[in-house]
Amino acid sequence: MSTFIGAGDGSCGVVGVTIGSELLPATYIPLRDEVLARLRQALIGGGFTAGERIRETDLSTRLGVSRGTLREALRQLEQEGLVVTAPHRGTTVVNPSLDEIRDIYGLRVALEGYAVEQATTLITADELEALQAVVDDLNALAATGRIQFAPRLGLDLHFHELLCEATRNPRLLRTWTELCGPLRLLFSAFHEPFLDSVEVIDQHQQVIDALRAGDAGAARTILCEHLTVSRDHMLETLRAREGDADAKPAALRP
Repeated sequence: MSTFIGAGDGSCGVVGVTIGSELLPATYIPLRDEVLARLRQALIGGGFTAGERIRETDLSTRLGVSRGTLREALRQLEQEGLVVTAPHRGTTVVNPSLDEIRDIYGLRVALEGYAVEQATTLITADELEALQAVVDDLNALAATGRIQFAPRLGLDLHFHELLCEATRNPRLLRTWTELCGPLRLLFSAFHEPFLDSVEVIDQHQQVIDALRAGDAGAARTILCEHLTVSRDHMLETLRAREGDADAKPAALRP
């Protein structure tokens, strides 16, 4: 069951900024965009469970918007790969399958493997320091001994985004950004424990070291291995879940 709660006031977002004694013109945020942002954050933040049905009447009431506005937002979320709509079944949160995990990670390996090779000859000292700062933050979180899924996931994805930015290739970066929504949904569904492992942080550091050395081959090999480990953990987790479901007595199955 979803734990997402909307504002329910039906208002559009309007933001006014004051500098000194002058009130700058308010920034108008269309209601559809505001609803879209709230739903997207709820989906990638674990506010809905994988496979959960989106009940339009209930959700539009909770958000304080019309069903038409809600449907506009849901159509965009479907294009982003976060929900799926089927005839006579309505809209549901994407429930990742083995094939979908393989497809997403196949794209990541191809895209980011190419990206890190290109970045090797283009990356600046400042960009390398930005990558190092992310790894330092990951190490600091690991040192606390507490599992902090959300910040670790944010840092992990930011590291990969910085790599793509270093290619100076806007099309590549846009393609990677389009994968972020489905990726966050995957991670929120599985809460991958590998994000807390020292080995994964070390792999990020090894990528930086290879970039500093100008070794494109090593950078690609290390990064692709990192992504493959991530994929395999997800596949293993999903297989285990499916095995548990198959092992339930028939009377206990939904």
